[in-house]
Amino acid sequence: MGERLSELCRQVLRFLKSIGLFRLFLLLLALAVVVILVIRGVATWQGRGDPVAFRLGTLEVHWYGIILMSGALAGGFLGEYQARRRGLNPEHAWNILLWGVIAGVIVSRLWYVLGSWKDFAGDPLRIIGFENGVFVGLRGLTIHGALLGAVLAVALYNWRNRLDFWGILDLGAPCFVLGQAIGRWGNFFNMEAYGPPTTLPWGLYIGESHRIPPYNDLLTYPPTTRFHPTFLYESLMNLAICLFLLWVLRRLGERLVRGEVFLFYVMLYSAGRFGLEFLRTDSVMLGPFPAAQVTSVGLFTLAVLLLVARRWVWRKPKGSPWPERGGGEASGGASVCSV
Repeated sequence: MGERLSELCRQVLRFLKSIGLFRLFLLLLALAVVVILVIRGVATWQGRGDPVAFRLGTLEVHWYGIILMSGALAGGFLGEYQARRRGLNPEHAWNILLWGVIAGVIVSRLWYVLGSWKDFAGDPLRIIGFENGVFVGLRGLTIHGALLGAVLAVALYNWRNRLDFWGILDLGAPCFVLGQAIGRWGNFFNMEAYGPPTTLPWGLYIGESHRIPPYNDLLTYPPTTRFHPTFLYESLMNLAICLFLLWVLRRLGERLVRGEVFLFYVMLYSAGRFGLEFLRTDSVMLGPFPAAQVTSVGLFTLAVLLLVARRWVWRKPKGSPWPERGGGEASGGASVCSV
């Protein structure tokens, strides 16, 4: 028994040494955030939550932003892991994450503003997060805009560093959708993106101040009314897509044309989002249809056309530019592959 305990302690010490002090700090910080989120999440699920994590004078730090950055970091660590397995310089993962976040936020915000222009036309400063002269944050982002911004960032970064564009998109697809799975919980703490009333046991209580018409009529929809947690449905869907893409990369990567893993992601997410929009109560409309459904149909069609064209029309070669290397360490220099 004593020998087993000693061996366990040695394994734990080796693990802590291997991840480094910085990663250990991030790990402990992540565990602390998870504990706090669980505690605060109980009140939020009961409709008594506060979207503000803490205040520094007049500055409010919202859970939404904390969770979005947590999702981005999780995607970055997954990207670093995948890069190391394939002999790539793991710094590429973090560089792409940095530029992808910046471009994703900018394009995502612009996408949202264009779709809701009537809400911003009278006060342009709201576009950059100011209301009545006070910065309140970017209230309104779209996942499709974030995806477009991230792809543009990948294209520019790969062009400058002579990396394979489609290969990087394949490796990045599970990372991006993992970030989505975590980021959707920001909607939970904002008490938004919920569905219609439900009697299901996992229904979500929404406080009166966070309800949209007609659900703010407490006579028809009393405080005991529960609503579909559509954010949870999408979060679970994204997690399933992430696991599927990782399996495809591991098992079928050499049989696929480069870019097909990313195109699988676009098709799967678009199909799932199209269905979930039927449960959303706050969709931005494009004529008679939810804008997200229109976008999803367009992206799904484009992904199918690209998949068919690259495999059977342009006859692109099969195989990953960076095959699995059994988890070996990456070299210090940047691995390069022409576009």
